[in-house]
Amino acid sequence: MTQYDAGPGERSDREWESPDRKPVRHARRRGPVLPGWALLAIVVGIVILLCVGLVLLVKAIQGGGADETPTPVATAARQLVPTATLTPSVLLIQTATPTVVLPISSTAQPTPFTEIASGATVTVEGTLGAGLNLRAEPSTGAAIVITVKEGNSLVVVEGPQEADGLVWWKLRTPEGKEGWGAAKYLVLKTNP
Repeated sequence: MTQYDAGPGERSDREWESPDRKPVRHARRRGPVLPGWALLAIVVGIVILLCVGLVLLVKAIQGGGADETPTPVATAARQLVPTATLTPSVLLIQTATPTVVLPISSTAQPTPFTEIASGATVTVEGTLGAGLNLRAEPSTGAAIVITVKEGNSLVVVEGPQEADGLVWWKLRTPEGKEGWGAAKYLVLKTNP
């Protein structure tokens, strides 16, 4: 008859209970296994968070926008106004004060300019007959408003400004046209 239960040291007719057979190791699960794309997404997310953190850290070290203009916030506030009753304790007496009148001469001459300044009169010189280009802006690339011939007088309106390696003055012609001219071609007119 067939044996069904073998005790220790006894042989069994069941193949899987044979003492010569080695036990088969089964694969053990190590926990949840994520697919490759999920692992990649997690790594990319961590890298992005590290970059954002680094940028915020650098901004905090550099001042974090300290040069931004603060926005004023309107706040309502009560203002207490003290009321008081004044009682005069000193009596004021007005007395006549003599006034000194200084004579102003009507023949006073304006002080002549000693250097080019706003209001001074200048003459165009040193252009070798080409004339001085008055421009819309203080720049050699600006549009020419008018060309003033050498020897003509102009009135200084504003300036000076430096651009393109030159000093520029805003000038007005006797006809009323205004433009910027280079100072190296201007000579102060001592007798306007």
